[in-house]
Amino acid sequence: MALLILTVACAAVGGSSRAQTGYADDRFPHLFAPRDQRPRLFTIPPQSTRQAPVARTTQPAATEITRPPRERTGPSATAAAPGTAEVAPTTFVLVLGDNLAEWLAFGIERAFEDVPEIGVTDKSRLSSGLVRSEFYDWAKVIPEVLAQETKVDFIVMMIGSNDRQALRVDREAFEPRSERWREIYVQRVDAAMLALKARGVPVYWVGMPPLRGQRASADMAYLNDVYKERAARNGVTYVDVWNGFVDEQGQYSQFGPDFAGQIRRLRTADGVHFTSAGARKLALFVEQDLRRDLVGRITPAIPGAPAADRPRPPETGLPQPEAALPSLELEPPRPRPLMGPILPLAGNPTIPRPAVAGNPPPAPPVAAPRGLAGERPSISAQGAAAAVLVRGEEPPPAPGRVDDFRWPRGSIASSVPENATGQAAATASGPQTR
Repeated sequence: MALLILTVACAAVGGSSRAQTGYADDRFPHLFAPRDQRPRLFTIPPQSTRQAPVARTTQPAATEITRPPRERTGPSATAAAPGTAEVAPTTFVLVLGDNLAEWLAFGIERAFEDVPEIGVTDKSRLSSGLVRSEFYDWAKVIPEVLAQETKVDFIVMMIGSNDRQALRVDREAFEPRSERWREIYVQRVDAAMLALKARGVPVYWVGMPPLRGQRASADMAYLNDVYKERAARNGVTYVDVWNGFVDEQGQYSQFGPDFAGQIRRLRTADGVHFTSAGARKLALFVEQDLRRDLVGRITPAIPGAPAADRPRPPETGLPQPEAALPSLELEPPRPRPLMGPILPLAGNPTIPRPAVAGNPPPAPPVAAPRGLAGERPSISAQGAAAAVLVRGEEPPPAPGRVDDFRWPRGSIASSVPENATGQAAATASGPQTR
């Protein structure tokens, strides 16, 4: 009982002293302070909970995601630097297809920025495909586009991202990848390829990249098999871009190395379209084939010349026989001599100069002038070291050494040169003791 009374008394004393002094320890002033007097780590702004909830940022418009950064209506002259003549393209690439083809045209323009002779004509159509022919029939549109475009040297086609849907014919629908669906789709692919080949220029059919989702990627792989098969049958170049947009496991990847090898974001958030870096990498696969086929077909652009007067390659695709640039008078090459000058391998040779027609032969070498007064005369090098290191003479082999190839061995003493008799005799007699 006494212990309990003592404990209560100590607590009262401690409480009174704490009330008088303020805090128990001034090194930590807020440790024992009341809860309402402790400093706040963060302050909630007044009336913040009473305000109306802020609406979430809406997703950007479709034009900001699915369209390239700038619009293109057709080929235009390359922007020239101030004070220089404008250069217009002479070789044109026509790009046809759906939404992804628009990104492809944008990437091809970036790829050939350093070639002013190349112009890109974008005739893609958004939300189009080969399934919904009632919306946009490419088999009928392709001949009309080729008739309107008078300057076409290469044709690039990329389509299929909107063909993952049922195909309707005469009020009857066929599910994707069914047998009847494949028959009708193959017919439309053949019709589009034959319409493209009717122009008589190289045609490139670009395959589909993987899309986000296993089922979507499987559908694109199925379409690529159809395109590759029909391209081989119809004589069209098929361009495979699948491996450029997958990871190590062969699955869809939003990020990956760009055309320069740097890891970049290649696809947009919707899992279908491309970023600017992805469009440039997509065009890399077509650029390789275009640059190979452009050899001997491209016509150099002449700055300042009217567009109508600039020469263009024939529509047949054969190289132009006449020179596109004005001919320059060049000096005819000189005949090649039958043999070159003969240079000795020992001593200090003098390299002869070729005789030129109309020039006198070179004068004989002039003797070195005599030394000046007071100049010390040059001392000729003597001895075995000077003979080897200065004059380049071969030292005589010592009898019994590994470089002594004289035969028979008994004639060693008789075949030693006079200037080495002393050295040979010393060597033959062996080491001498002192």
